[in-house]
Amino acid sequence: MDRLLFQKAVKIFISHVAILFLCANCTQPKQKVEDIGIPTIDIIGNISKTQTINLSTIASNIDYCILESNEHFYIDGKRIYSSGDCFVVMNNIGDRDQCYVFERKTGNFIRQISQIGQGPNDYQNTATVLECDKGQICLMGNNQLLFFNLDGTLSHKINLLSRVLYSFVAYQDLYVGYVTNRRGNSTIRIAFYDNKTGELIDSIPNYRFYQRNEGIRYNSGIDFSLHIFNNSLYYKDIYCDTLYQIKDFSLEPRYIFNTGGRAVPYELQIEGRTDEQATFAGRQNDRYEKYIVNNEILEDATNLYFTFDYRNKLYTAFLNKSEDRLHIMPPISLPLTYLRDGRGWLSPYGFENDLDGGLPFWPQQIISEKEMMCVYSVKELMELDTSKITNEKLKNALQNFNYDSSPVVAIVTLKN
Repeated sequence: MDRLLFQKAVKIFISHVAILFLCANCTQPKQKVEDIGIPTIDIIGNISKTQTINLSTIASNIDYCILESNEHFYIDGKRIYSSGDCFVVMNNIGDRDQCYVFERKTGNFIRQISQIGQGPNDYQNTATVLECDKGQICLMGNNQLLFFNLDGTLSHKINLLSRVLYSFVAYQDLYVGYVTNRRGNSTIRIAFYDNKTGELIDSIPNYRFYQRNEGIRYNSGIDFSLHIFNNSLYYKDIYCDTLYQIKDFSLEPRYIFNTGGRAVPYELQIEGRTDEQATFAGRQNDRYEKYIVNNEILEDATNLYFTFDYRNKLYTAFLNKSEDRLHIMPPISLPLTYLRDGRGWLSPYGFENDLDGGLPFWPQQIISEKEMMCVYSVKELMELDTSKITNEKLKNALQNFNYDSSPVVAIVTLKN
Protein backbone atom coordinates (compact mmCIF):
# COMPACT_ATOMS: atom_id res chain seq x y z
CA MET A 1 0.00 0.00 0.00
CA ASP A 2 1.21 3.51 -0.81
CA ARG A 3 2.67 5.14 2.31
CA LEU A 4 0.40 8.19 2.17
CA LEU A 5 -2.67 6.04 1.75
CA PHE A 6 -1.56 3.89 4.68
CA GLN A 7 -1.08 6.98 6.89
CA LYS A 8 -4.49 8.24 5.87
CA ALA A 9 -6.08 4.88 6.71
CA VAL A 10 -4.41 4.86 10.13
CA LYS A 11 -5.64 8.40 10.85
CA ILE A 12 -9.20 7.50 9.88
CA PHE A 13 -9.08 4.41 12.09
CA ILE A 14 -7.82 6.44 15.06
CA SER A 15 -10.51 9.10 14.49
CA HIS A 16 -13.27 6.51 14.43
CA VAL A 17 -11.98 4.87 17.60
CA ALA A 18 -12.00 8.32 19.28
CA ILE A 19 -15.53 8.99 18.03
CA LEU A 20 -16.74 5.63 19.37
CA PHE A 21 -15.14 6.49 22.70
CA LEU A 22 -16.85 9.89 22.61
CA CYS A 23 -20.25 8.34 21.87
CA ALA A 24 -19.91 5.86 24.70
CA ASN A 25 -18.65 8.60 26.96
CA CYS A 26 -21.82 10.62 26.41
CA THR A 27 -24.10 8.06 27.95
CA GLN A 28 -22.20 5.78 30.33
CA PRO A 29 -21.43 6.40 34.03
CA LYS A 30 -17.77 7.16 34.68
CA GLN A 31 -16.52 4.24 36.76
CA LYS A 32 -12.87 3.27 36.93
CA VAL A 33 -11.86 5.85 34.34
CA GLU A 34 -8.41 5.82 35.88
CA ASP A 35 -8.02 2.31 34.50
CA ILE A 36 -7.69 3.68 30.98
CA GLY A 37 -4.96 6.14 31.94
CA ILE A 38 -6.81 9.43 31.34
CA PRO A 39 -6.75 12.05 34.14
CA THR A 40 -10.14 12.65 35.76
CA ILE A 41 -11.75 15.92 36.82
CA ASP A 42 -14.11 14.73 39.54
CA ILE A 43 -17.12 17.06 39.34
CA ILE A 44 -19.59 14.71 41.00
CA GLY A 45 -17.23 14.02 43.90
CA ASN A 46 -16.66 17.71 44.63
CA ILE A 47 -19.98 19.37 43.81
CA SER A 48 -21.01 19.29 47.50
CA LYS A 49 -17.72 20.92 48.58
CA THR A 50 -18.11 24.35 47.02
CA GLN A 51 -16.24 27.28 48.51
CA THR A 52 -15.71 30.97 47.77
CA ILE A 53 -12.36 31.66 46.08
CA ASN A 54 -10.79 35.12 46.16
CA LEU A 55 -9.40 36.67 43.00
CA SER A 56 -6.07 37.21 44.78
CA THR A 57 -5.65 33.42 44.70
CA ILE A 58 -4.77 33.60 41.01
CA ALA A 59 -4.18 37.30 40.27
CA SER A 60 -1.92 40.08 41.55
CA ASN A 61 -3.73 43.04 39.99
CA ILE A 62 -6.94 44.13 38.26
CA ASP A 63 -7.28 47.06 35.88
CA TYR A 64 -10.11 48.43 33.74
CA CYS A 65 -10.60 49.74 30.24
CA ILE A 66 -13.48 52.23 30.25
CA LEU A 67 -14.75 52.06 26.65
CA GLU A 68 -15.72 55.42 25.20
CA SER A 69 -19.42 56.22 24.95
CA ASN A 70 -20.70 58.00 21.88
CA GLU A 71 -24.13 58.88 20.54
CA HIS A 72 -23.08 57.58 17.11
CA PHE A 73 -22.55 53.97 18.16
CA TYR A 74 -24.01 51.43 20.54
CA ILE A 75 -22.16 48.56 22.22
CA ASP A 76 -24.17 45.62 23.53
CA GLY A 77 -21.04 44.14 25.15
CA LYS A 78 -21.63 40.49 24.31
CA ARG A 79 -18.68 40.14 21.95
CA ILE A 80 -15.58 42.11 22.88
CA TYR A 81 -12.16 40.73 21.93
CA SER A 82 -8.65 41.69 22.94
CA SER A 83 -6.26 41.95 19.99
CA GLY A 84 -2.82 43.50 20.32
CA ASP A 85 -3.13 46.96 21.84
CA CYS A 86 -6.82 47.16 21.00
CA PHE A 87 -10.24 45.88 21.91
CA VAL A 88 -12.50 44.91 19.02
CA VAL A 89 -16.25 45.19 19.56
CA MET A 90 -18.68 43.21 17.42
CA ASN A 91 -22.33 44.07 17.77
CA ASN A 92 -24.70 41.41 16.56
CA ILE A 93 -28.09 43.04 16.69
CA GLY A 94 -29.68 42.68 13.27
CA ASP A 95 -29.40 45.74 11.08
CA ARG A 96 -27.22 47.34 13.76
CA ASP A 97 -24.36 44.87 13.27
CA GLN A 98 -21.20 46.93 13.49
CA CYS A 99 -17.52 46.38 14.18
CA TYR A 100 -15.51 48.92 16.17
CA VAL A 101 -11.91 49.20 17.38
CA PHE A 102 -10.95 50.85 20.69
CA GLU A 103 -7.56 51.63 22.15
CA ARG A 104 -6.89 49.27 25.03
CA LYS A 105 -4.87 51.71 27.15
CA THR A 106 -7.36 54.59 27.11
CA GLY A 107 -10.62 53.02 25.89
CA ASN A 108 -10.83 55.70 23.20
CA PHE A 109 -12.73 54.93 20.01
CA ILE A 110 -10.35 54.51 17.05
CA ARG A 111 -12.37 53.43 14.02
CA GLN A 112 -15.21 51.46 12.53
CA ILE A 113 -14.26 48.47 10.38
CA SER A 114 -15.93 48.44 6.96
CA GLN A 115 -19.73 48.84 6.84
CA ILE A 116 -22.93 46.89 6.32
CA GLY A 117 -23.90 46.84 2.67
CA GLN A 118 -23.56 45.07 -0.65
CA GLY A 119 -20.31 46.68 -1.84
CA PRO A 120 -17.20 44.62 -2.65
CA ASN A 121 -15.74 44.97 0.85
CA ASP A 122 -19.00 45.45 2.74
CA TYR A 123 -20.42 42.82 5.07
CA GLN A 124 -23.76 41.48 6.22
CA ASN A 125 -22.67 39.75 9.46
CA THR A 126 -19.87 40.02 11.98
CA ALA A 127 -17.98 36.78 12.59
CA THR A 128 -15.02 36.73 14.98
CA VAL A 129 -11.55 38.05 15.79
CA LEU A 130 -8.80 35.57 15.00
CA GLU A 131 -5.59 35.52 16.99
CA CYS A 132 -2.64 34.17 15.03
CA ASP A 133 0.61 35.99 14.19
CA LYS A 134 -1.45 39.18 14.35
CA GLY A 135 -5.07 39.79 15.15
CA GLN A 136 -7.45 39.81 12.21
CA ILE A 137 -11.09 40.73 12.15
CA CYS A 138 -13.33 38.35 10.21
CA LEU A 139 -16.57 39.62 8.66
CA MET A 140 -18.99 37.84 6.30
CA GLY A 141 -20.24 39.50 3.15
CA ASN A 142 -21.41 38.51 -0.32
CA ASN A 143 -20.67 34.79 0.27
CA GLN A 144 -17.12 35.58 1.31
CA LEU A 145 -15.08 35.80 4.49
CA LEU A 146 -13.42 39.21 4.66
CA PHE A 147 -10.31 39.54 6.83
CA PHE A 148 -9.44 43.06 8.00
CA ASN A 149 -6.40 44.31 9.88
CA LEU A 150 -6.82 46.40 13.02
CA ASP A 151 -5.99 49.53 11.02
CA GLY A 152 -9.10 48.96 8.91
CA THR A 153 -7.34 47.76 5.75
CA LEU A 154 -8.49 44.60 4.01
CA SER A 155 -5.95 41.78 4.42
CA HIS A 156 -7.54 39.15 2.18
CA LYS A 157 -10.79 37.44 1.37
CA ILE A 158 -11.80 33.87 0.59
CA ASN A 159 -15.01 32.26 -0.57
CA LEU A 160 -17.36 31.22 2.21
CA LEU A 161 -16.23 27.88 3.60
CA SER A 162 -17.95 24.84 2.10
CA ARG A 163 -19.50 23.82 5.43
CA VAL A 164 -21.44 26.21 7.64
CA LEU A 165 -19.26 26.85 10.69
CA TYR A 166 -20.74 28.10 13.93
CA SER A 167 -17.32 29.29 15.05
CA PHE A 168 -13.72 28.80 14.05
CA VAL A 169 -10.21 29.58 15.27
CA ALA A 170 -6.91 30.26 13.53
CA TYR A 171 -4.50 27.44 14.29
CA GLN A 172 -1.12 27.18 12.56
CA ASP A 173 -1.88 27.58 8.82
CA LEU A 174 -5.50 26.45 9.19
CA TYR A 175 -8.94 27.65 10.12
CA VAL A 176 -10.49 25.03 12.38
CA GLY A 177 -14.20 25.14 13.00
CA TYR A 178 -17.21 23.31 14.37
CA VAL A 179 -19.73 22.37 11.65
CA THR A 180 -23.38 23.07 12.33
CA ASN A 181 -25.78 20.15 11.93
CA ARG A 182 -29.18 21.80 11.63
CA ARG A 183 -30.46 19.27 9.10
CA GLY A 184 -29.21 16.27 11.06
CA ASN A 185 -27.19 14.73 8.23
CA SER A 186 -23.78 16.42 8.43
CA THR A 187 -20.95 13.90 8.07
CA ILE A 188 -18.38 16.33 9.50
CA ARG A 189 -18.04 17.49 13.09
CA ILE A 190 -14.81 19.53 12.89
CA ALA A 191 -13.44 20.91 9.62
CA PHE A 192 -9.89 22.04 8.76
CA TYR A 193 -9.50 24.68 6.05
CA ASP A 194 -6.45 26.21 4.42
CA ASN A 195 -6.27 29.78 5.74
CA LYS A 196 -5.31 31.26 2.38
CA THR A 197 -7.55 29.44 -0.07
CA GLY A 198 -10.45 28.24 2.08
CA GLU A 199 -9.94 24.70 0.73
CA LEU A 200 -11.17 21.85 2.97
CA ILE A 201 -7.99 20.01 4.02
CA ASP A 202 -9.32 17.37 6.40
CA SER A 203 -12.10 16.69 8.89
CA ILE A 204 -13.20 14.78 11.97
CA PRO A 205 -16.46 12.87 11.39
CA ASN A 206 -19.80 13.65 13.01
CA TYR A 207 -21.52 11.01 15.16
CA ARG A 208 -24.83 12.73 15.92
CA PHE A 209 -27.39 12.10 13.16
CA TYR A 210 -31.17 12.50 13.27
CA GLN A 211 -34.20 12.72 11.02
CA ARG A 212 -36.11 15.95 11.28
CA ASN A 213 -39.77 15.76 12.29
CA GLU A 214 -42.28 18.56 11.95
CA GLY A 215 -43.18 20.30 15.18
CA ILE A 216 -39.83 19.77 16.91
CA ARG A 217 -37.26 22.55 17.14
CA TYR A 218 -33.93 20.78 16.96
CA ASN A 219 -30.89 21.94 18.85
CA SER A 220 -28.70 24.28 16.81
CA GLY A 221 -26.95 26.21 19.56
CA ILE A 222 -23.38 26.31 20.78
CA ASP A 223 -22.67 22.77 21.96
CA PHE A 224 -18.89 22.73 21.81
CA SER A 225 -15.79 24.45 23.14
CA LEU A 226 -12.56 25.07 21.20
CA HIS A 227 -9.52 26.61 22.83
CA ILE A 228 -5.81 26.98 22.11
CA PHE A 229 -3.21 26.59 24.83
CA ASN A 230 0.56 26.25 24.56
CA ASN A 231 0.32 25.96 20.75
CA SER A 232 -2.08 23.02 21.01
CA LEU A 233 -5.76 22.92 20.07
CA TYR A 234 -8.42 21.39 22.34
CA TYR A 235 -12.06 20.45 21.75
CA LYS A 236 -14.95 19.41 23.96
CA ASP A 237 -18.55 18.56 23.15
CA ILE A 238 -20.52 20.08 26.03
CA TYR A 239 -22.77 17.00 26.31
CA CYS A 240 -19.89 14.55 26.67
CA ASP A 241 -17.40 14.06 29.45
CA THR A 242 -14.11 14.15 27.57
CA LEU A 243 -11.80 17.03 26.67
CA TYR A 244 -9.78 16.14 23.57
CA GLN A 245 -6.60 17.43 22.02
CA ILE A 246 -6.89 17.78 18.26
CA LYS A 247 -3.66 16.34 16.92
CA ASP A 248 -2.88 15.32 13.34
CA PHE A 249 -6.58 15.77 12.47
CA SER A 250 -7.57 13.24 15.14
CA LEU A 251 -9.02 13.36 18.67
CA GLU A 252 -6.82 12.30 21.60
CA PRO A 253 -8.47 12.19 25.07
CA ARG A 254 -6.85 14.55 27.57
CA TYR A 255 -9.23 14.80 30.57
CA ILE A 256 -12.44 13.08 31.59
CA PHE A 257 -14.99 15.16 33.49
CA ASN A 258 -16.56 12.70 35.90
CA THR A 259 -20.26 13.64 36.08
CA GLY A 260 -21.36 10.37 37.62
CA GLY A 261 -23.34 9.39 34.53
CA ARG A 262 -25.19 12.72 34.42
CA ALA A 263 -24.35 13.54 30.81
CA VAL A 264 -27.32 14.62 28.67
CA PRO A 265 -28.91 11.59 26.92
CA TYR A 266 -28.59 11.43 23.15
CA GLU A 267 -32.28 12.01 22.39
CA LEU A 268 -32.33 15.18 24.51
CA GLN A 269 -29.16 16.44 22.86
CA ILE A 270 -31.01 16.34 19.55
CA GLU A 271 -34.23 17.97 20.74
CA GLY A 272 -32.45 20.71 22.65
CA ARG A 273 -32.77 22.23 26.07
CA THR A 274 -36.17 23.88 25.93
CA ASP A 275 -39.66 22.55 25.22
CA GLU A 276 -41.08 25.11 22.80
CA GLN A 277 -44.71 24.25 23.56
CA ALA A 278 -44.10 24.74 27.28
CA THR A 279 -42.34 28.04 26.58
CA PHE A 280 -45.27 29.35 24.54
CA ALA A 281 -47.58 28.31 27.38
CA GLY A 282 -45.53 30.40 29.80
CA ARG A 283 -43.90 27.46 31.60
CA GLN A 284 -40.17 27.03 32.08
CA ASN A 285 -39.30 23.47 31.13
CA ASP A 286 -35.59 22.70 31.24
CA ARG A 287 -35.03 19.24 29.76
CA TYR A 288 -31.43 19.31 31.02
CA GLU A 289 -32.22 20.18 34.63
CA LYS A 290 -31.09 16.88 36.16
CA TYR A 291 -27.98 16.58 33.99
CA ILE A 292 -24.57 18.23 34.24
CA VAL A 293 -23.76 20.37 31.20
CA ASN A 294 -20.19 21.61 30.78
CA ASN A 295 -19.77 24.95 29.08
CA GLU A 296 -16.86 26.88 27.62
CA ILE A 297 -13.33 25.97 28.70
CA LEU A 298 -10.34 28.31 28.98
CA GLU A 299 -6.82 27.58 30.13
CA ASP A 300 -3.61 29.23 31.30
CA ALA A 301 -0.30 27.78 32.45
CA THR A 302 -1.63 27.02 35.94
CA ASN A 303 -5.37 26.39 35.70
CA LEU A 304 -8.11 24.94 33.52
CA TYR A 305 -11.24 27.13 33.87
CA PHE A 306 -14.75 25.95 33.07
CA THR A 307 -18.38 26.42 34.01
CA PHE A 308 -21.18 23.89 34.23
CA ASP A 309 -24.84 24.00 35.08
CA TYR A 310 -26.90 21.55 37.07
CA ARG A 311 -30.46 21.81 38.39
CA ASN A 312 -30.88 25.38 37.10
CA LYS A 313 -27.73 26.56 38.83
CA LEU A 314 -24.51 27.81 37.29
CA TYR A 315 -21.20 26.67 38.78
CA THR A 316 -17.75 28.11 38.14
CA ALA A 317 -14.78 25.79 38.62
CA PHE A 318 -11.09 25.51 37.92
CA LEU A 319 -8.55 22.71 38.03
CA ASN A 320 -5.10 23.49 39.37
CA LYS A 321 -3.18 21.33 36.92
CA SER A 322 0.07 20.98 38.84
CA GLU A 323 -1.70 20.06 42.09
CA ASP A 324 -4.45 18.08 40.31
CA ARG A 325 -6.92 19.86 42.58
CA LEU A 326 -10.43 20.88 41.56
CA HIS A 327 -12.08 23.99 43.04
CA ILE A 328 -15.84 24.51 42.62
CA MET A 329 -17.36 27.81 43.72
CA PRO A 330 -20.86 28.27 45.18
CA PRO A 331 -23.48 28.24 42.41
CA ILE A 332 -25.92 30.97 41.50
CA SER A 333 -29.52 30.22 40.57
CA LEU A 334 -30.43 31.41 37.11
CA PRO A 335 -33.50 31.40 34.88
CA LEU A 336 -33.56 29.08 31.90
CA THR A 337 -32.99 31.93 29.43
CA TYR A 338 -29.65 32.63 31.10
CA LEU A 339 -28.51 29.01 31.01
CA ARG A 340 -29.66 28.62 27.42
CA ASP A 341 -28.31 31.87 25.98
CA GLY A 342 -25.09 32.49 27.89
CA ARG A 343 -24.00 35.13 30.40
CA GLY A 344 -27.24 37.04 29.88
CA TRP A 345 -26.06 40.11 31.78
CA LEU A 346 -28.14 39.26 34.82
CA SER A 347 -25.70 38.55 37.61
CA PRO A 348 -21.89 38.61 38.03
CA TYR A 349 -20.18 35.44 39.14
CA GLY A 350 -16.75 33.88 39.63
CA PHE A 351 -13.79 34.84 41.80
CA GLU A 352 -14.67 37.15 44.69
CA ASN A 353 -12.94 40.45 43.95
CA ASP A 354 -10.85 41.08 47.05
CA LEU A 355 -8.31 43.14 45.06
CA ASP A 356 -10.37 46.33 44.80
CA GLY A 357 -13.91 45.54 45.99
CA GLY A 358 -15.35 45.45 42.48
CA LEU A 359 -17.51 42.85 40.77
CA PRO A 360 -16.63 39.15 40.79
CA PHE A 361 -14.33 38.14 37.93
CA TRP A 362 -14.59 35.18 35.58
CA PRO A 363 -12.31 34.85 32.52
CA GLN A 364 -13.98 35.27 29.15
CA GLN A 365 -10.71 35.42 27.21
CA ILE A 366 -7.06 34.57 27.89
CA ILE A 367 -5.18 37.61 26.59
CA SER A 368 -1.62 36.38 27.12
CA GLU A 369 0.42 34.18 29.43
CA LYS A 370 0.01 36.87 32.08
CA GLU A 371 -3.46 38.33 31.50
CA MET A 372 -7.15 37.41 31.33
CA MET A 373 -10.20 39.59 30.72
CA CYS A 374 -13.93 39.76 31.25
CA VAL A 375 -16.61 42.31 30.37
CA TYR A 376 -18.99 43.99 32.81
CA SER A 377 -22.31 45.18 31.49
CA VAL A 378 -23.80 48.59 32.17
CA LYS A 379 -26.58 47.01 34.22
CA GLU A 380 -24.10 45.17 36.46
CA LEU A 381 -22.04 48.31 37.02
CA MET A 382 -25.04 50.55 37.68
CA GLU A 383 -26.07 48.25 40.53
CA LEU A 384 -22.59 48.09 42.07
CA ASP A 385 -22.02 49.59 45.53
CA THR A 386 -19.24 52.07 44.75
CA SER A 387 -18.46 52.68 48.43
CA LYS A 388 -16.55 49.38 48.52
CA ILE A 389 -14.38 50.08 45.46
CA THR A 390 -10.76 51.11 45.99
CA ASN A 391 -9.80 51.34 42.28
CA GLU A 392 -9.88 55.07 41.56
CA LYS A 393 -10.19 54.70 37.76
CA LEU A 394 -13.34 52.61 38.06
CA LYS A 395 -14.74 54.65 40.92
CA ASN A 396 -14.37 57.93 39.01
CA ALA A 397 -15.85 56.45 35.84
CA LEU A 398 -18.93 55.18 37.65
CA GLN A 399 -19.72 58.65 39.00
CA ASN A 400 -20.82 59.67 35.50
CA PHE A 401 -22.14 56.27 34.44
CA ASN A 402 -25.62 55.90 32.93
CA TYR A 403 -27.57 53.40 30.86
CA ASP A 404 -26.21 54.94 27.64
CA SER A 405 -22.63 54.22 28.71
CA SER A 406 -20.49 51.49 27.19
CA PRO A 407 -19.48 48.26 28.95
CA VAL A 408 -16.22 48.09 30.89
CA VAL A 409 -13.45 45.56 30.27
CA ALA A 410 -11.66 44.17 33.33
CA ILE A 411 -8.11 42.87 32.89
CA VAL A 412 -6.36 40.83 35.57
CA THR A 413 -2.64 40.18 35.80
CA LEU A 414 -1.94 36.58 36.81
CA LYS A 415 0.48 35.60 39.52
CA ASN A 416 3.77 34.03 38.48
